[in-house]
Parts: sequence; C-alpha cells; structure tokens
Amino acid sequence: MAVVFGSGTRLYVTDNNHVLEPKVTVYPASNPDSNGKTTLLCLARNMFPDLVKISWKMEDANGRTVEVPKAEREVLEQREEGQTTSMIIIDKEKTYRNKYICSVEHEGGPKDVEIPKDKPTEAPPTTMAAPTCLFRNDTQEPLTLHLTDDSFQSTFSLNLASVVYTVMIMKSMVYCCGISVLLHHRSVRRGPSTCRHIH
Repeated sequence: MAVVFGSGTRLYVTDNNHVLEPKVTVYPASNPDSNGKTTLLCLARNMFPDLVKISWKMEDANGRTVEVPKAEREVLEQREEGQTTSMIIIDKEKTYRNKYICSVEHEGGPKDVEIPKDKPTEAPPTTMAAPTCLFRNDTQEPLTLHLTDDSFQSTFSLNLASVVYTVMIMKSMVYCCGISVLLHHRSVRRGPSTCRHIH
C-alpha cells in the first residue's frame, strides 16, 4: 500500500512477500564528446517499492573499491514510475584505468554491477545453464524469441536513457538562456545613470 502526501512524498507499507528486487542493466561508455567526456548509464526497473538509491563506485589500479570522487564526475538522475536511470559523466581516459560499478540499494537487497567495456550487461536474479537447443519443449516459447525480446528491451531502454539525457541538457540550456534574458532586461530597465548640474 502506498500513501501519497500533499507534498508528493510517498510512504510505502509493504511486507516481505510483496517486495520485488530491481532488475539492473548497465551500459558501457559512450563515444567521447569534444571535451573527452563519456557517459556511463545504469537503469534499475521492475522493482517494488520503486524507491532505490543509485551510487557510483570504482576499482582503482590498487584494487580498492571506493566512491567516485565528486570532483571527477557529474551525475544525472531521472526517476519515473517503476524505474530509475542514473548517468555519470567522466573522462574517457579514466575508463581505461579504472573499473566502474553501479551500486543499487533497495529494500529487496543491494546490487553491485560492473560496467562492461563493450556491451550492455544485466544483473540476473539467478544463474542459469546455457541452453543446448533453440526450442525447449512444445509448451514453451522458442529461445530465440526470448533473446529477441531482451535485445529489443535493452535497445529501447538505452534509447529512452539517451532521450532523458538530451532533455536534461536542453532544460539546462533553456534555464541558462532564461536567466540571461532576465538579467539583460533588468540592466536595460535601470539604464545608465545621468547627472545634471543646476546653474
């Protein structure tokens, strides 16, 4: 049961039988921009309650796992019904030297997923043996269909995250432009100060 207060704060009252742990998907570094910055992405979805805390860790050259220093990254986060997306912007060169980890805290338990180097990686709830055939039996769907659905869902999630990231940047630009226009109008209204001498 969820209770929503006037300020938008939600209070969940649940029991352990109804808690669903999040499905966490991480994506490798994107192509660097003109400043040499790249984006790592972490998506947590299909959880209940839909309240999670996502943080970023890294394993340095000495094998120590630490929080990514604030001075070395910029974090953007988007929360929607049933899912949370977190993106971290860092120097591309650092991804070659360090291993980055998406850490998700949820009522169903914590999850740490290492960011891959080349392709999306999901954190499965259980480990399953690799299948030896395309069809398991007559009562189940073809395995190839499952792979296609997962691939489509991962692609859709990545596209959605890219759109969210673009919208965030556009909102920041609109905000900066709005502030600049307000400051300009304010300076125009004041006008240059003039003094008149009375003879």
